[in-house]
Formats: sequence, structure tokens, C-alpha cells
Amino acid sequence: MLRSSLTIVLSLIAVILAVLFAIHIRHTAAAASDLSAPTVVLYCGTDREVVQDLLDQFQKETGIHVDAKFDTEAAKAVGLMQEIEQEKSHPMGDVFWGGGPLFCARLAADGCLAPAPADLVKAEGDAPHDGQGRWLGFAGSCRVLLVNTNVLDAASMPHSYRDLTEARFKGHIGIANPLFGGQAAHVAALFSFVGDRPTREWLQGLKDNDCALCAGMADVKNRVASGELWFGITSTIDAHVAVAGGKPVKIIFPDQGPGEIGVFPHCGAVGRIAGGPHPKEAEKLLRFLLSTRAEKALAAGPGQNIGLLPGSVAQNVGPDWIPRKLKTMNVDWTDAANKYPASARAIKQILLDQ
Repeated sequence: MLRSSLTIVLSLIAVILAVLFAIHIRHTAAAASDLSAPTVVLYCGTDREVVQDLLDQFQKETGIHVDAKFDTEAAKAVGLMQEIEQEKSHPMGDVFWGGGPLFCARLAADGCLAPAPADLVKAEGDAPHDGQGRWLGFAGSCRVLLVNTNVLDAASMPHSYRDLTEARFKGHIGIANPLFGGQAAHVAALFSFVGDRPTREWLQGLKDNDCALCAGMADVKNRVASGELWFGITSTIDAHVAVAGGKPVKIIFPDQGPGEIGVFPHCGAVGRIAGGPHPKEAEKLLRFLLSTRAEKALAAGPGQNIGLLPGSVAQNVGPDWIPRKLKTMNVDWTDAANKYPASARAIKQILLDQ
């Protein structure tokens, strides 16, 4: 009886070991297959929830595995930009999809981005792009004021970026940390567009008004939605999330009046990293992203982007709640990129006491 039971147990163990061995073989084969599959390495400063479906679709259609490396909410593209600069002599990435044209322009000036094919550059039309094709813009957004309607009524709401310095709002306003991401681009663009002195005065006004420096645009949105802040600067991407979530907020497109500078326009920007290990796959990813169908997907998704490529403009791609006739800042991104180091120094000196 004991011998019979032992035989049964040993038989079961043998079956289990055989199953485990088969599973191991399958996993090993799958891993080997993944290693042999074509790959493109993407350094991405755009939010994962905005881009993941699009990257999945690219993988499905092309069979090219996207090895995506995302930046943190706090660093927002700055960390990846610095990493690409540090890897310049031995590039590890293929494509940079950053937090807007500013960081791509910085990388292009440092020789870290390679020109895209001429037909892709030509296909940009009026969309923002580098003249040499080292970065190409698409999928627009803009910076807005998000206001808590439980605190401020229509008569007392702000209408300009300058309103953040008004004494009546002291201690109740916020922006994302301007050393990083889209807010860094915004301040550098102000240095370029309105000049050094007015921008430094604005920064000092923020300091005097106890402006909260938030972890990112999403943090601004959350703190305004909760009532902790009365209003702040955030992106259309994050502002829409608050409105769609039923929060007591209103989106204001600022500086639309006579003599005002217009809303700060932003967009996605991509470039091929010079010397990257997978140039053919990188070009395929660029072509996939810089298409009307990709902009349609980004407009319909959580990014709520505006189509900027000629085909998208013709089809009026973008959410209905973003006006198409906005007055916008005409940003010279090359000049703004050149102003970025001085902008960062001013932010540290004035806002951060560094």
C-alpha cells in the first residue's frame, strides 16, 4: 500500500516537472523571439496614458517592438533630454518624443538629433518644425487658466497670465515647477517673446504673490479642482480631465484681448536621435506618428490634441471645445531654446532663491 502511494506521488511529481519544463521552454523561445524582433528605443516625455494605445498600434502593424522609456511627472522631458545629451558619444535611444519643441530644439542645437527625410519635413506644412528637419511638431495643445468656480465667480475670474501676480489672488495661485516640462518651455518662450525684463518682473510677481510651484500640470489641475488653489496655469490636456470628471472648474483661454500676447501654443515634437542603434525602425516610427490618423487618435484620446499637420487642419481634427481661431504667441523655438539657460537661471534666482 505504501509502495503504491509512493509510486502515485512520484508519477504526479514527474507530470508536474514535465509541465513546468514545457512552460520554461515556451517562455525561453518567446524571449528569444522578442530579442530577435526588430526594436525601436523611444525616449518619451509625453504621458504614457496619452501615447500607449498609439504605440501598441504601431507595434501591431509593423511588428517592431517599442522599448519606451518615460520620464517622471516632475522631470517632464528635462531628465530625458539630459540623458540623451550624456549619451551623445554612445546613443542608446532612437527617437525622442519630448515635452514640446523647446527640448527638441535644445537637442538639435547640441547635435543630438539627426535630420528627418526631406519628404517628412515638407509634409509638415505650417506645423512647427526645425528648418533642417531635426525635430517635427504635431498634435497641438495650449496653456490655459483653470479656475475653481466654487471660489471665483465670472466677474472676478482671471483672463491673463499676468493675473497670477495680482495681489487679490495672493497665496491662491499655482504653476507647474518652471524648471521642467511645458512650464519651462512657457517661461523660456516668454523670455523670447516679451523680453527679459518683463519676464523677470513676472517671475518676481509670482514670488511676491506666494505662487505654489506644483509637481506638474496634473498637480495644478488637482489642486485647483479641490479648491486648494483658486486658479493656475495648466495644459488643455489636464484641464479637460478635470472638466470631464465633473469638477467645479472653468477653462479660460488667456490673453485674447487687444494688446495681449495670446495663449501659449504647445505641441508634441519628435526627432530621430543621431547615431541611434535602430535608424530604419526610428524612421518608421516617425512616419507613423507624423500622420493625420495618429493626430486623430491623439485628439480622440486623453490628450485631446489639435491636429497641426496639413491633412488634419483640412479635416478640422481636434476636440470641439478648443477654439480653432485662438490668438496665440508666435514663438521662435530656436530663440526660446537659446534663452532656456538664462530662463532657468532666473527661475532659480527669483522663485527658488538659489
